[in-house]
Amino acid sequence: MKTRKPKKKRKWVIVLIIIVVIILGIGGWAFVDYTCNDKIDYFEDRPSESYNNDVNKLLYEMENNITPYSIDELYGALDYIDGRFDCSDFRIPSIMRIMYDHSDKLSVADKAAIKETLTSFKFWMDQPGEDSMCYWSENHQVLFATSEYLIGQLYPDDIFSNDGKTGSEHMEMAKERLLIWMEQRWLYGFTEWYSNVYYVEDIAPMSVLIDFAQDEELVSKMTIIMDVFLYDVATQQINGTFLSTSGRAYERNRKQGEWGNSMKAVVEYIWGYPIGDDRRGMDLNFIYSNNYIIPDVLYEIGLDTSTQIIKASQGLDLSELFNKNLIGQDNNQIMMQWNMEAFTNPLVVSNSIEYIDNNNMFTNKFLNDFKMINISFLRVFNLLPTVSKILNPVTDGVAIQRANTYTYKTNEFMVATAQNYHPGEFADQHHVFSVTIDNELSLFHSHPRDDFDKTDHWVGYGRLPHSVQDENINLSIYQISDEKGFMEKRIYDFTHLYFPQEYMDETIIDENYAFGRKGDVYFVFIGKNDLYYLDGSEEEVIQAGTDSYWIFEISSKKDEGSFSSFIKRIENNQITYVEQTLTYVSNQKTMQVTFLGDFLVNNQIIDTNYERHTTTYAHTIREASTMTFEFNGEKLFLDFENLIREY
Repeated sequence: MKTRKPKKKRKWVIVLIIIVVIILGIGGWAFVDYTCNDKIDYFEDRPSESYNNDVNKLLYEMENNITPYSIDELYGALDYIDGRFDCSDFRIPSIMRIMYDHSDKLSVADKAAIKETLTSFKFWMDQPGEDSMCYWSENHQVLFATSEYLIGQLYPDDIFSNDGKTGSEHMEMAKERLLIWMEQRWLYGFTEWYSNVYYVEDIAPMSVLIDFAQDEELVSKMTIIMDVFLYDVATQQINGTFLSTSGRAYERNRKQGEWGNSMKAVVEYIWGYPIGDDRRGMDLNFIYSNNYIIPDVLYEIGLDTSTQIIKASQGLDLSELFNKNLIGQDNNQIMMQWNMEAFTNPLVVSNSIEYIDNNNMFTNKFLNDFKMINISFLRVFNLLPTVSKILNPVTDGVAIQRANTYTYKTNEFMVATAQNYHPGEFADQHHVFSVTIDNELSLFHSHPRDDFDKTDHWVGYGRLPHSVQDENINLSIYQISDEKGFMEKRIYDFTHLYFPQEYMDETIIDENYAFGRKGDVYFVFIGKNDLYYLDGSEEEVIQAGTDSYWIFEISSKKDEGSFSSFIKRIENNQITYVEQTLTYVSNQKTMQVTFLGDFLVNNQIIDTNYERHTTTYAHTIREASTMTFEFNGEKLFLDFENLIREY
């Protein structure tokens, strides 16, 4: 017996050595990958020098015969595109309209320069070349595909120098992506829902494709998608100001229609609402459209001033992708994942790294940081989802998921909410709750963010609220975690309200009440804690605390009488807040919401998962085969697959 003990001991020593060797091997493997990846640099996304490259100005001049033409803007745009800088695709729709409608105003040398640049361009991520262009968001997808198709149609037999394919071959590749893009918009709506900045980048390529593509299927389907798109605009604008809850918005797009509504020229052109300036962006391509005629019913909806409740579903949740076979490397899969800007979320992170690696995109400035998790060991053993869950990176909040939007619109104001939108999670450029009173004044609250990307107190959210709305009242609860996510620099211990005195006729801050009046419109924000203007600010109201709520209610003179009567009624309303459950009673209506729980109105649970369209204008289920819009004696019937459009 004594002679066996050393053997057993040696066995454990051997096992221990093997374990150490394995650990060292894995560590060495990961270290080598990390060291190699760290050396990967990126291409700049913007030029170091400035270019005169406003081809929209040139298009405006040519459409209106304003000479001499600013032809230097064209050559600046061509230089920019040759550099493959980000947003090169923004320049191409107007160049296409110039080539198709105004080529007689160009010299032989001008046309040769255009051809040289455009036939050497890169149109999609799987084509040769490395750069820092953003291809993947919803607007970029249609911009690149439309450009590729129309350029290929111009030069069908020419060899495109970037990949050696002909223009006709590029048309085929672009058509595949265009059909995917349109089908996904038809089935699921717009991922960048109601974005008054990025809808401009959609409407321009849609317009030039409808005008100039010679393929009946593409033109018919894009015309149908344009109808659906303009229904969004018609229902989410008030008196010409298109500013609502949104999947992507920057500070100016949240604060004011006067300087943040990039769709103002389109809205004025269709419905005649004055906008107060002479905007000349790529949306000129819609205004100069030859072939698209807006159906009368959409025109009537846009002019409707009756009180309306408009419900809609836009986009997909990440949890829906697997069952719809939308996680993978094929174009339809990657287009859906990445138009949601879902990169690091556990469900898709492995797929993202694989696609970036397969297409040599670690040198893209926007994707360069992903090189640090491109570790073979993690990929081979499918550990990236686990790493994502453990690290909980703030980049998870970049993903734009399904929005169930609720809009209450009168002739005096509009309130809109993305109902119960991922409470407590990170957010990037989302805008989940919006109040629009006129072109000068919009209101919202948020939790400021400070992360790897930027410190911007008025863009997105550090943590999303549980926000719900019924008619003219919104309830929002914030529960701010004290655990920082990976790459999160700081967690602020307050929320704040955009409440600009400059654009209101009266403001009263009294303890936890912030009352405002704009003309005959009255409104209030009620906080859990006291409210006060930040020192030196006349627009930013602070509510301290990481466990807080905001109650919003809006009304008008015709319903309340005087402003003082409104204030008195609101101050007498009952409010309770117990264990993250907020209850508010106003005008004999009781609203209650529990953070991450149910939303009740008059003790009835409200389902905030909506069908595609639910309003007096349209009732459409999600993924419907047809859509019908009706109002004021007018009707529009759409059948996407069968190319039927009747109005």
